Amino acid sequence: MPTMPFFPRFYSVLPKSNRFDYLLIKNNRRKARKNNLSEEVNRMKSKPVHPIRDIYPWKNKQQFVDHLAENVIYNKDGLIAINKPYGVPLLKDGLIKGPNEMMFSIEEALTPLASLLNVEKLLPAKMVEKFASGVSLFASQEKMVDKIRQSYITNKAKKIHTFKYLAVTIGEPKPSSSRGTVGMGFFEHQGIEGKLLAIMKDYSNRKVADGLVREFRVNYKTLSRGDEPCSLVEIDVSSAKKHFLRVYLAHLFSPVLGDHIFGNRVQEIMGKRLAISPLQADNLSIFQKIPAGILTRLKVTESCIVPNCLHLSQMPL
Repeated sequence: MPTMPFFPRFYSVLPKSNRFDYLLIKNNRRKARKNNLSEEVNRMKSKPVHPIRDIYPWKNKQQFVDHLAENVIYNKDGLIAINKPYGVPLLKDGLIKGPNEMMFSIEEALTPLASLLNVEKLLPAKMVEKFASGVSLFASQEKMVDKIRQSYITNKAKKIHTFKYLAVTIGEPKPSSSRGTVGMGFFEHQGIEGKLLAIMKDYSNRKVADGLVREFRVNYKTLSRGDEPCSLVEIDVSSAKKHFLRVYLAHLFSPVLGDHIFGNRVQEIMGKRLAISPLQADNLSIFQKIPAGILTRLKVTESCIVPNCLHLSQMPL
């Protein structure tokens, strides 16, 4: 077996060291890493907090209550309207458990918030869904709660669009605007457990009567389109129950940005955005697969932290 050649001249220029030198170098490197880490932490502290990475900025209940008070948009004659933050549930039982845990609910803020607003009590009358932001109605008396609920019953009977939403979508709806009645039911497939919500193209009045298909009155239009494949869409709708808006916008080839339930029903294939089967889409990934260009513009790297970009802007009575 050949041996490695030995070059005395090369060996003579190598630095001589002992164990003390080794420990000194190791210690200096450790200090350098610690200093670099401290500098990075200080840089992060000096930067403004990224809103998507700090969706729930309240450190205690009082800060949360103060935030709600600052977002009161109407307060007159016992009717209070508040711009509810994304992800905040009405009841404490609806709180998220895990890394994105929301610490507070509307329920536990009602008493201190009523005190701040100088009313005897606050009663929830009509709330925007948990994973959306926007107008939520409260009353200081039971009589006002009854009036609000009666107003929605009347609107339903008169077929008046009751809710106006703004949505940021991936892609532009096809067509870009439309109005009419839309049916939503269940997509069923042999061999799968449960039912998947889907827009029904053809259905009978019998299915509506039997509760197999629910009808929604819709009027939407695209307000603007960005450089990246995102659009701002305004939607008037009779109801938003059963995730209708998410399902409907995905059906229009423009899922809501941050919709991690139905957002994968449209995928980019060979450079084109195409609808895929709900059966495949809803099992494709736990989170929506957001195009890299959008993530770059948002200055985030993970799709999972992008919230559902749906906002209830108006609630006519």
